[in-house]
Amino acid sequence: MEKKVTVKDVAREAGVSVATVSYIMNNRTDQKISSETRKKVLQIANLLNYRPSHAAISLATGKSNVIGIAYHLDPYTPSRNMEITTLANMLIERMNRMKYDILFVPVTADEDTISANRNINAVIAIDLTREQFVNLSEKCFVPVINVDMIVKDDLFYQIYTDYPYLISQAKDILGGDSYLLTDRYANENFFSFITENFPAQRAVSMSGFSEKEAKNLTGKKVIVIGTFLALMIRPYVRDDDMVVIASEENLRLLPDSVKVIRNDISKKANLTMNILLNALDRNFEVNHDCRVR
Repeated sequence: MEKKVTVKDVAREAGVSVATVSYIMNNRTDQKISSETRKKVLQIANLLNYRPSHAAISLATGKSNVIGIAYHLDPYTPSRNMEITTLANMLIERMNRMKYDILFVPVTADEDTISANRNINAVIAIDLTREQFVNLSEKCFVPVINVDMIVKDDLFYQIYTDYPYLISQAKDILGGDSYLLTDRYANENFFSFITENFPAQRAVSMSGFSEKEAKNLTGKKVIVIGTFLALMIRPYVRDDDMVVIASEENLRLLPDSVKVIRNDISKKANLTMNILLNALDRNFEVNHDCRVR
């Protein structure tokens, strides 16, 4: 088995101290190191295929480079699950690209699985109930970025899709009275925000698919949130009577005959990353309430 290259190996080959190698690999700017020495150390580290451990980075920078992510998938909300996993995968890809490790945080986490004991720098929470959010926020003392959640607390960031805006665009396409068809969202305030412009009898939650409810939509104009849900009701609703709010990543699953309003999940992921980086830098001047259109 090939021996793992250590910081001592790099220091020996470069003819410098272990501390100097550590400073250079962790991009410390508070130490006076010549450009020639920096270049030599980086070249040798590259030749030896040396990679600093996360423990070394944590000691050198005071940060663990670990971001927690918390969400819950409900077997009765397939469209919602598809959107959550698409968003989570985008966030994980972006965080990995920036050299962050990701730790999944159970939504029922206790002190043994959270922040201080795992050196988490921040947590991204996606569509949690109020109870789950309170449990999480009371047990971790790091920035919590709430996605597709309205928590009504100025201490926390919240980033969410502006569904009423997208729904208004869908209404303009359909014309006349329409029904809203959606999976139920875990975050109660966000679900109320989504359905606020529909009478209760015309906002249909299809969590736990009901063929009877689907048949009742036949001949009606329907706005559908989610690709999977749209595919489920296509046998009952004509394409001309339907507008689907869907992410671009899942559009290929729908036929060209279905009218679509784009739900820009990629934009939401990018904004979440921007807020996260500001929070990690302790820049709290950014907007804490962000709607994505």
